[in-house]
Parts: sequence; structure tokens; C-alpha cells
Amino acid sequence: MEPTAIRYGVPAPAVSDSGIVCESAGGTVIGRYENTAQSDFAAYSAALRSAGFQSYDENEIDANRFATFYKGDTAVYAAWFFRTGSLRVIAEPKGALPPLADKTAGAFDTLLTGMKGETVIAAEGMGYIIRLCDGSFLLIDGGMGDPDRVDADKLMDILLSQKPAGAEKPVIAAWIFTHLHGDHIGVFNCFSLVHHNDVVLERLYFNFPKEEETAASDSPYMLDDSIYRYTQFQKNLADFYADVPVVKPHSGSRFAVRNASFEVLYAYDDLFPETILNGGMNESSLLLKMTVDGQSILWTGDFAFHATDLVLREYESALQSDILQLAHHGMNGTVPLYRAVDPTYTLLPVWEGGLSSILKKAQNQWLQSSEKMQQMIATCCGTWTIKLPYRPAPGPFERIPTEDTVYPTYPDLLGG
Repeated sequence: MEPTAIRYGVPAPAVSDSGIVCESAGGTVIGRYENTAQSDFAAYSAALRSAGFQSYDENEIDANRFATFYKGDTAVYAAWFFRTGSLRVIAEPKGALPPLADKTAGAFDTLLTGMKGETVIAAEGMGYIIRLCDGSFLLIDGGMGDPDRVDADKLMDILLSQKPAGAEKPVIAAWIFTHLHGDHIGVFNCFSLVHHNDVVLERLYFNFPKEEETAASDSPYMLDDSIYRYTQFQKNLADFYADVPVVKPHSGSRFAVRNASFEVLYAYDDLFPETILNGGMNESSLLLKMTVDGQSILWTGDFAFHATDLVLREYESALQSDILQLAHHGMNGTVPLYRAVDPTYTLLPVWEGGLSSILKKAQNQWLQSSEKMQQMIATCCGTWTIKLPYRPAPGPFERIPTEDTVYPTYPDLLGG
């Protein structure tokens, strides 16, 4: 590594560890340095300012320090982790910077909908729809697409049923993708082909591996020409959303989407020098903590085991959340991770027929035994909608779903 620069004119930290530099997708370069102190982070931030970089944001999570800088067409994300002494520097072409605040007002209830997938292409999938305070929407993943576009049409129907009555088109304020597996981006692909003119899409969020890694990983099929693969995803961006800002989330970054605020607790860059070749594509899942009206939700996507071990070393109280989306459809996650999250409610994006076996896994058994965990909500039981912040309705309710559970459908709300 050059001692004076990482890339793009970004100075390297003046620390004793010579570091290791790795390349990721989209021209992103990650420098990782161990055995550092908070004073090294402060000195590096000062060095960036001296080099003409402007400060965009500073954040602190569990004594970990984060800062975002930019100069011209270059963005720099610096992160220092208190418990491990790891300093990470990310330099990349400056895309859209995440909005730190959103003052959009509105009087609509904030709703969270878990969409049950109907496609016969694959049983698994994950798609959540959040209606925000002004009646716009925040989407997380979507589910598995299929040539008949049944789930794409189902998503459109949900948006139409929940949008403000006077709105010409549903507004998708943000569409977030936890990772690039087909059962998470597939509905976006199919939706884009048939409904791109039927909605207003304001911003996209994702941080995916580079294609060379994908091709050599456990998921090379994501680069084929099927409608629900990454190849189609890239084509959709070029054909339909060329003018839509794309934010690449990094650890410690925060952003606001209307009345929902986010902190990024893990992104793919944190795994380096390991890659998806070590643990599979699921290791690239974002870990996002969303807060709405004081209630927090931890979105895990298909969060995998190398990433789990890392965040348990680097965070403590930040992982605690009121609502937890169970990792990888309930198949991943660990008892130590879920103990750290200590949720009151859990969301399980599991396929029809898979609930019983998923509930037998050790981490899910622990959740069921937790006195704090009040309710588990599974999408295999049907598409459901709850109001945020969530509280179950007074009176008896089903704490743990079964294959026979049936949820009410919007406009009737689960939890009343």
C-alpha cells in the first residue's frame, strides 16, 4: 500500500499498522488497520479536513466513532471500533449521500405490512412494506419474482390500497435491499418491468459485492439471465431508474426516510479482508436499525455467521431492539445475537410449510422461552399489517403462530 494515499487522493491513516487494502464493487476501496486508538480516528479526521475534505456527518454508536467526508467526486467513510481497536477507511466515488433528516410532515398512521409470497418459483422470500407519516412508502426487499409477476402485482395492490386517496401514484420514498439474492430482489425486478410508470421512486439503498466475487461464490446463478437475478436488477436500474439516487450504506451511517430513522450497524465492507467467498452471499446482508416513534426494529435480511460474530465483538447495547426480523427466514441467527437484541416482538419471513421446522432451531427456541418476547409474526400465515409503534390488541392473542394461524388483512390490522 502507498504510505501517503489509499486511492482518489484520500490519505492513509498515520498509524503503526501498515493495514490491508481491499477492493469492493463500484470502485470502493477499503483500508483496514488494527491496534488503533480513538486518538488515531481523531487524527485521521483532522488529516482529511487538512486535505480539503468536508465533513458531512459524525456519529457515535456504543462508543464506536464514525464520520463521513467528501471532496469533489470522492466520499470517505471512516469508522473506529472501540472494542476491537479496528480503524476502517472507505474511499469511493461519491454517489448519493444519505439524507440525515427528513422534515416531511403528515398525519397518516405508520403501517408495517409483511407480504406473503405467492410465487411457485421458490418457497422462500422476504418483503416488507412500511407506509410512512405522509402516506409514502419505504420498502425492504420484496421477495422472489416470477414470470407471471403475481407478487409484483400483489405489491402494487398493497401500495394502491394504502396510499392517500388523493395521490395519483404511490410514492416509494426509499427501496432498501439487504442483499442481492433472488428471493429478496426478484419482486423488484418483476415490479419494475410492469409497474415502473405506476409509482414514483425517490431513492434506492444497497451495498452489493462485486460481480467477480458473486461469480466465484455460492451464488453464481445470480448473474444468469433469469428475471429475478442481479443481471435483470442492473438492467432495470439503467432502463427505468437512471435518474434515481442510489445510496451505498456503510457502517455508522445514518439516514432518514420521512418519520423513520436508520443506523447502519453492518455492511459488507466490514467483513474485509474476508468476503462472500468465506461465508456465502448472506454475509453481505445489511444490518439496519430503524426507529419509528421511539420503537426500534432490527432488520437482518439473511444475516450470516461471520457477520454475526463480528457485530457481537463490536457492539453491545446498540443491538437491543424492540422488534427483530429473524435472520435468513429463521434459519440463521444465534442465541448470543438474539440475547443481545432481546426483542419484545419478532418478525419471521418464513415460507408456507416451513414454520414448524424453523421454530425448532435453537435460536428460535430461545426466543420462544424468553419472558420478554411477547409475539412472533410469520408471513407464512398470510399478508398482515400492523400499526407502528406496535402493541398487541388487549385480550388474548396468539404468541407463537402455527401453520393454521390466519391473520387479518388490511384494512383490518393485526393487533387492532
